[in-house]
Amino acid sequence: MLIDHLGKIFFSDVIFMQTIGRIAFPLFAYCVVVGSLYTSDIKKYALRLAIFAVLSQPIYALALNRTWSSLNIFFSLLIGLLTIYALKEKKWLLFSAFIIVSLCANLNYGIYGILLMIIFYLFRHQITLSAITANSLLISHFFIITPPDFYINKIGLNIQGFAILSIPLIYTHTNFNVKINKYLFYIFYPAHLLIFYLIKLII
Repeated sequence: MLIDHLGKIFFSDVIFMQTIGRIAFPLFAYCVVVGSLYTSDIKKYALRLAIFAVLSQPIYALALNRTWSSLNIFFSLLIGLLTIYALKEKKWLLFSAFIIVSLCANLNYGIYGILLMIIFYLFRHQITLSAITANSLLISHFFIITPPDFYINKIGLNIQGFAILSIPLIYTHTNFNVKINKYLFYIFYPAHLLIFYLIKLII
């Protein structure tokens, strides 16, 4: 994510930096789904995401030169968490409402991001099926009908498809026991964007 934003703000012609950045969202999405399963209070979890979504929005819009209707990643994670909650509790009207929101709102990854989180949740006990399904969804990003970012043998492809590089990181078993304060991850997002924005103003 850091490399991605660094590239977008200062090195927009360096596609490689944005390619690396595609790995970030699936990792965040997976962590939110896992968090939804282990949290003791999903309302407080959703509230944290909502607070940082609102606090980050002006910084996100200014740093990345986005319109105010273009929502930062916290909104995608928040809608995803609420969708998973509605699915888990079988609140089908609420579930449908969040799907409609993901289709209409200008979210990072849009409905594809929400579908990815649903896949992580539904197949959480079936690792192989989860990996195959998630990989298929992420690969489809190469072919989303938008102006292609690059060409291979005259076939236009979208850089978002490189999100498939996150799959090995998600499904490879690790034994990582280092404890990091959870708020560090929340604060890091608006903090690094603010620093980049201030640097851009200076130079």
